[in-house]
Amino acid sequence: MPRVSVLIPAYNVEDYINECIDSVLSQTLQDFEIICIDDKSTDSTLKILREYEAKDSRIHVFEHDINKGQSSGRNDALDRAAGDYVYMLDADDRLAPEALGELSDICIKDNLDVVGFETKNFSRDREFEDNVNIKTISYKDTGVLDGREALIYCMESESFSLSVPTFMMRRGYLERNHIRFEEGILHEDVGYILELICMAGRVRFVNKPFFHRRIRANSTMTKGFTDKNIEGYLKSFYKSFELEKKLDKYLDSNQPFREAYHKWQRDIFGRLNQLYNISADLISKMPGGNVDEEIRRAFEIVKLINFRFEEGVASDTFSECYLCGTGQYTERAIKGLGAQDVIIKGVIVLKKESRSFCGFPVIFPNEALVNIPVVLSVSRYSKNEYKLALSECGISKIVEAEF
Repeated sequence: MPRVSVLIPAYNVEDYINECIDSVLSQTLQDFEIICIDDKSTDSTLKILREYEAKDSRIHVFEHDINKGQSSGRNDALDRAAGDYVYMLDADDRLAPEALGELSDICIKDNLDVVGFETKNFSRDREFEDNVNIKTISYKDTGVLDGREALIYCMESESFSLSVPTFMMRRGYLERNHIRFEEGILHEDVGYILELICMAGRVRFVNKPFFHRRIRANSTMTKGFTDKNIEGYLKSFYKSFELEKKLDKYLDSNQPFREAYHKWQRDIFGRLNQLYNISADLISKMPGGNVDEEIRRAFEIVKLINFRFEEGVASDTFSECYLCGTGQYTERAIKGLGAQDVIIKGVIVLKKESRSFCGFPVIFPNEALVNIPVVLSVSRYSKNEYKLALSECGISKIVEAEF
């Protein structure tokens, strides 16, 4: 039985699959197996995988007879895994050479169900990488936490990863709790990771970038928004309410965990609702159901968990606004206002460094419409500078809040 099973679903990645597999084969730990699921590729991906399989007995390649998506590939690979621990790697990404060895050592030493770690981005196109807003996750080294403490830590530190390749997991833990990916959707990691963390008995986070994510055009992370994006977020969001049934005893007795859980729901719904608001025409054409009705129902659920803006900012005072700045406070405001159904018209800056931020247009104060409120989403050190610039442009509807 190998120590680690590396699971790699692959679809039309002939340009990248060699680097991915080579990064596993060059690990300092050699006690592993690689399980590759080809998802009916139409390029030479399968041929390349078969060549690797013929050269190394640790590599096992299986084929889908139809294209089923990444979730199905991960589930199928997990069903075939034999390792004590599981690592899921996307076929266009890479691992640091010491990743499997150090992570599995940590898991064994601390008897972990899950260990989380940091990400490093890379790209063949540096200009493209610089212009894509994909954040990396940073952790402080933690001791061993239970799943509830782990979610509290993630929410308080704003270090909640939405990427499965930033975790190594005990296979027995996944099987015992029937933790599976929902198949046929995008953003399947979102709901999966929430369950992965919250159900765990022993979790740790380490501040090393073992996972190297490739930033490239036309990946799930970077290609344009479609109806499948909203569907994926929506189903992942609903999964959090189904998971509550398994976590009732913790939610009832652990107030900090309840607050962290609800914060996760608000953050994801804020993202979901902003996607809806800026893409309503596209979503209205989504086949197979009325997404608008589902979004509104989800919004009502969020309101039931008593979300309110800090410092008395009530969303019923305005239905649209601008934000200020392009930092962490603005990111928090996007999530919070999204959960209150407020439409963000743009992000105001004093110095333009890019044309957009988190999908919203970046503008100068003199380009803003004076009749639309401006919510100050900057640190207290920048507020006066922004207030002066806005006032000089005739904008008087300025809302201050803590994020």
